[in-house]
This record gives sequence, C-alpha cells and structure tokens, in this order.
Amino acid sequence: MPPKRKNNTQHTNAKHEDDDTKKNELNSSHESNKRQREEDEQLEQPTSSLTDRMAKLKELKRRRATEVEQGNRRDRNLEFQRSKENPKLEAKDARKKEEALKLLAKQEAEEKGEDYERKQFWRYSAESAALWEEKMAKKAQRANQGFTDHTQAAHKKYERLMSEFKPDMNAYQEKRFQAIERAIRNGEDPSDVVAAANSLDYADIDDKPSKNAIDRLAAETKKQIEQRETRSRERKQPTDDISWINEKNRVFNQKIARFYDKYTKEIRDNLERGTAL
Repeated sequence: MPPKRKNNTQHTNAKHEDDDTKKNELNSSHESNKRQREEDEQLEQPTSSLTDRMAKLKELKRRRATEVEQGNRRDRNLEFQRSKENPKLEAKDARKKEEALKLLAKQEAEEKGEDYERKQFWRYSAESAALWEEKMAKKAQRANQGFTDHTQAAHKKYERLMSEFKPDMNAYQEKRFQAIERAIRNGEDPSDVVAAANSLDYADIDDKPSKNAIDRLAAETKKQIEQRETRSRERKQPTDDISWINEKNRVFNQKIARFYDKYTKEIRDNLERGTAL
C-alpha cells in the first residue's frame, strides 16, 4: 500500500505542473494577443486618419466642382440674357420712361395750379441755368451747318472767324468817349457821334488803326493762311515702287514691313535680281 500512495503523489504533482504550464502558456498567449491588438490599433490609427483626410479632400473637390458648375451655368444664363437684349432698345425705353415721368409731373403741376418750368428751375442755381442756356444757344447755332450755297458758306465762315477774332471793345469805348468829349467842346451834338459809329461814314480821312490792331489782324490772317495750307496740302506721293492698291493697303503693308522685312529682305533681293532658286 505505501508504494501505491507514492505513485498517487507523483501523479498529483505532475498534474499540477501541467496545469501551471497551461496557465503560463495561456497567460503568455493572452499577453501576446493583447500586444498584437495594441500594435494593430497603433498601425490602424494613422491609416484611419489618412483615410479621413482623403475622404475630406474628395468632399472638398466635389463641392468645388459643384460651385464651379453652378457659377458657369449662372454666367451662361446671364450671357444668354444679354445676347437677347438690345442696348438701343433699352436706351429708347429709358428715354420714353423719362418723357412719361416728365409728362406726368407736368399734369400734376397743372392740376395743382403750379408752373412746372419755374418749379424745375428751383433745382438749379442761377449760374447753372445761365450756362445751360448758353449751351443750348450754341447747340441751336450749330444745328444748321449744312451746305446750301457758297454765299451762305462764306457768311458762316465769316461768323465763325469773327467769333474767334473778337473786336477790342475797350479801345472802341475809349475812342468813343474821346469823340463825345471833342464834340461837346466844339459845341456839336454828341448823339451824332454815337449814331455815326453804326454808319458807313464813321471813319475820317486821317483816322487809322493802331499798331497793335494791325499786328493783331496780321497775326490772325497768317494763322488762317497756315490752317488753309495745312488742310489743303496734297500728300506727297511715295517715290518707291508701288506695292499697294489703296491707302488702307499701303498702311497695312507698312505695318507688316516693320516686323518681317528683316526676315524677307534677302529673299526679295534675290527675286529682284533673278538669282533665286
């Protein structure tokens, strides 16, 4: 019996050792699995972050493409609408609308018993009104500028030149006062002197203009001659070979020559000499 008890003890010890070994192996397996999971999580974390970034980038690109497409569509629609519109027609409609508003304002002023023109002048200063009237007078003067006959053309030219070459009114008034004083001293009627200024017998035999007036007239005449020669001057005909058919073509050839003559000069010279291949 005692030997049998010894075998049981050995068997129990061996069993405990096997259990401890299994526990150790299981613990080590758990620890290795845990470390593996931690390593996998550490590896998956950057990958997940990169994936999120790529997804966000794709979303931004999609939004950008959508915005660009919407903007292009909006621009196309605006351009199409502008192509259908007529600027002249819009300006005409705006003028009609303005005229209609003026007519409505006039009717309202008449119903209230007010003067529409006077009411409009309240919006402007006296200086602005004077400038506007002067502008309208010049516009009316320039309205009839068409050619009818040579006499009228000469008269218009004279009026234009006289508007630029104005008389010296200060010198005229000074001479007028001197003539009136001289008439009073001689016991004559001053009204005869004033009336004579608008008649054909205003100049005496010994009366002559001053040197400044003569120089002024000479300078103005010289200026008119220079303008006439400049405007009626014939253009010099070119002495080179004519390679153009009209003035527009000549100017175009000059522009082309400035850029390409340095490349084509040798070819043209060879063609003129007849030595080109």
